[in-house]
Amino acid sequence: MLAKLNTLRRRLPLFLMALYGVELLDELIYGLHSAVVPYFKTDLALTYTQVGLLFTAPALVGVVCEPLVGLLGDTRHRKRLVMGGIVATVLGLFMVALGQTFGLLLLAFCILGTASGAYVNLAQATVIDLNPDRAEQTMARWVLLGAIGVAVAPLVATAAFYFGYGWRGLYWALAGMAGVYAAALARISFNNHAGASEVSVPVGKLWRALTSPTLLRWLLLTEMADFMLDKLLEVTGLYFHDVAGASLAAASGAAALFTVAGLAGDALLVPLLERVSGLRVLRISAVVVLAAYASFLLAPVVWVKYPLIAVVSFSTAGWYSTLRAKSYQALPGQSGVAVAAGSIANIFSLFVPLAVGRLADAFGLQWAMWLLAVGPLALIVGLPGEQTDSTNSAD
Repeated sequence: MLAKLNTLRRRLPLFLMALYGVELLDELIYGLHSAVVPYFKTDLALTYTQVGLLFTAPALVGVVCEPLVGLLGDTRHRKRLVMGGIVATVLGLFMVALGQTFGLLLLAFCILGTASGAYVNLAQATVIDLNPDRAEQTMARWVLLGAIGVAVAPLVATAAFYFGYGWRGLYWALAGMAGVYAAALARISFNNHAGASEVSVPVGKLWRALTSPTLLRWLLLTEMADFMLDKLLEVTGLYFHDVAGASLAAASGAAALFTVAGLAGDALLVPLLERVSGLRVLRISAVVVLAAYASFLLAPVVWVKYPLIAVVSFSTAGWYSTLRAKSYQALPGQSGVAVAAGSIANIFSLFVPLAVGRLADAFGLQWAMWLLAVGPLALIVGLPGEQTDSTNSAD
């Protein structure tokens, strides 16, 4: 027993590095999507509605598939799901690189979205299982690794476009990287969760989770916060090109600036959470973000918009990590069920990209962007006081 324990301790750092690396890979892919969207739209002659569907359809598929993935993740099938997800990611990246039509691109995005729900969410749940009492700090580190991926991808894409390279080669390179990582993950055992020996799917636990007012609050706020995170990043390049009048390269640069500013905020958050409550950070930053975002949309010249979008991105550090950690803490010992519940809650923000696209086609992207201001408003109104949160946690 002692020898086994010592072996586990020696392997733990490598195990954690591999798990955190999952988030880095996933956000490299997502960051590339956000930087390349203006090129998709131009090269394939897409409408705003079709661009919105590229991000809405995968989320719709995820609402159907990811709850089952999460529940199965609390059984002995977790590793199979993780490996299946990373292999499907390789396939999806190849399809994007080869895609010549909107239909094939949409199918590839759906595959990538569903695969991400399997290998990324379950890797995240496994990290939380290793130290549930420090879920906020763990999620802050997880988000920091993701922020590095989101920041690096647009920077690489911007440099590649500047030197005349196309976006398809970038997807070929990521497909190769994902293939190498799939081989590395095959050597890891995902059996640290409570249900590692279980065969049956815990459907009853999911129903009980979805009737918990505390969990529902955190799930809903997580979805609303995403308006200023992924949802804003997805249209930042389009906004700078189509509304602010920046070139395609400068529009990709705006997406890169967004991700770099977010990375700086996430890096600052890791030590900050050792001293300050995550909820306090959220309350203050929600007000700052609302003011900065409104100023960003109203600014009359493009060069003013660049620092303002950076302020928005920097100030949202801690939003996802704190809210996601609260969701896990609301279901101690049931990380897979928390993943399943979060996937179902995704329906609250599921149609936001499509709604923004439809509004943009009807009234212009400038007006459609105001819809995203719902995010910080929801946090300002919906966050509990620290005393109330402490009481709920104790319960």
